[in-house]
Amino acid sequence: MTVTDDPVRQQASREATRWLILLQEESDDPEISAEFDAWLAAASVNREAWAQTEKAMGLVARLSPGNTSSWCDSTGGGVDMLRQPRRRIPKRAAWTGSVVALAACVALFFTAPSLLLRLRADAMTGTAETRVLHMADGSEVTLAPGSAVSINNKDGRRSVTLLAGEALFSVVHDPAHPFVVKTGNFTTTDIGTVFDVRRTESGVDVAVRSGRVQVSGGSILAQGRELGAGGGLTASVAGFHADERSAEQVGVWADGLLVANDEPLGQVVARLKPYLSGMVIVPSHLSSQRVSGVYSLTDPGRALEAVVQARQGSVHRYSRWLTILR
Repeated sequence: MTVTDDPVRQQASREATRWLILLQEESDDPEISAEFDAWLAAASVNREAWAQTEKAMGLVARLSPGNTSSWCDSTGGGVDMLRQPRRRIPKRAAWTGSVVALAACVALFFTAPSLLLRLRADAMTGTAETRVLHMADGSEVTLAPGSAVSINNKDGRRSVTLLAGEALFSVVHDPAHPFVVKTGNFTTTDIGTVFDVRRTESGVDVAVRSGRVQVSGGSILAQGRELGAGGGLTASVAGFHADERSAEQVGVWADGLLVANDEPLGQVVARLKPYLSGMVIVPSHLSSQRVSGVYSLTDPGRALEAVVQARQGSVHRYSRWLTILR
């Protein structure tokens, strides 16, 4: 369903979800069926909400519970309660079992990575959450949403490992004790600066607001690469690319802003994802279109809509776990 603040549509969507469950539990009750038909005929918004609910859940109206299957593959831990031979299970129990199995799969999918990170991290943030860490030397680390770090201050060292996400570092320079940020195979060393580091799927993205840093890692940057204010560098095991960026725009997410400068829409949405719940799917034809603009992160949902509408697209949210762009 399209993301909207319309309370009528929101109410219709909630009612459609309740009808979905009720019809599964009481599919043989003629009174329930009559009430549902009356609700459906009462308003076009109800029919729209029901059509979207059917599509989202992969069900058809009044589908018999005996024809449904477990929503989680049994090899992945789901309980296929509706296919066990020689055992008759009440409709309510079967439907409830499928819902529980689905909930367990969804919960595991979204929480397992977080649990693993929590074991390694000294500090981390959740969806749409930022956090400022004050170091003993006066330096500050601002964590972006969905980020995690571990900190090593032993024996005079000043080392932070970025385990996930992105962080803005405002460092008190100390030549005798360099401030080092480790991201996978890459290391960013402060030379008196404010800089941003973002962990990517294949490597690291570094941008400098003021001062200088040195980025090194593996054979790609074995000799290191220095960046000054406005300098940027994207590196992976396959290679690296240095570029110039607007220094005043580095780390502006810490001020609640997202800036896009003629960037592929897919990359902009990827930067928004830590502020949004669940999965966001972007079709390839839409992902490659370029957008520019300044968007407020105080309302990530509206920011996503604005980014997509700039390319005549639309946002469809099917649950808190799934959003599809069209």
